[in-house]
Amino acid sequence: MKIIKILNYNLFFRFYDILNIGDIVKKVLLLMILILLLCGCAIQEKTVTNNDEVKEVTPTPTPVPEYKDDNPIKVGLYMNGKLVHDYATPIIDAEDIAVYDIYFTNEENVGDYSTKYNFNRFYQEYDNIDKYKIGFYIGFETKDKKKEVTVLDPSKMHDLYYIYNYLYDDIHQPDGAWYSHVEMDDVKDNTLYTSIKLYAGGETDQITSPITLTVFTYDDMDDFDQNGYYRGNSSYTIKISKQ
Repeated sequence: MKIIKILNYNLFFRFYDILNIGDIVKKVLLLMILILLLCGCAIQEKTVTNNDEVKEVTPTPTPVPEYKDDNPIKVGLYMNGKLVHDYATPIIDAEDIAVYDIYFTNEENVGDYSTKYNFNRFYQEYDNIDKYKIGFYIGFETKDKKKEVTVLDPSKMHDLYYIYNYLYDDIHQPDGAWYSHVEMDDVKDNTLYTSIKLYAGGETDQITSPITLTVFTYDDMDDFDQNGYYRGNSSYTIKISKQ
């Protein structure tokens, strides 16, 4: 009987030890789970931080090609075969101011021949310039504000109100024939604006500065800056003052 009691006591203590070991395991497991949860939060927070850093990276701007103009054409404004410089003239409402011929030269005197003859004479001195077109800039100050327009076709002939502009293609006309200014319906791929007429539309007493007239040649719209102004190297400018 005594031996049985001793055995029972031994079994009891072993079972108690097993229970204690079970509690330790549970505690270890809980501790491991807690560590894993904390590590997961730390990783998630680090990932968010990395994403925020990526968003702050400034992209490298795409380089803009440098503008380069290889236009070889010299150009000038002429009246009666002579290169026009700044001058003064009467400006009377509803009357012509002047007609200016355009030649691909800056010579002072080219002879008082027909516009068609003189234009072709200097045009043929260049090679491979068929891609170039002729355009104009007209600008002046009024009592209220500055008025200006870039003219690449007849659609702008009345844009300035005070000063009209009319374009002529003197090249694609029969010799000796009468012809008028070019309208938009007349424009073709080979149209050349080889002369321009300035006409006083009305209320020209509002004009407070000389009229700036520039002729230029261009081959593409990259010859104009972001504001629409010509930036090439083939141009000629005069100022016309009221007399």
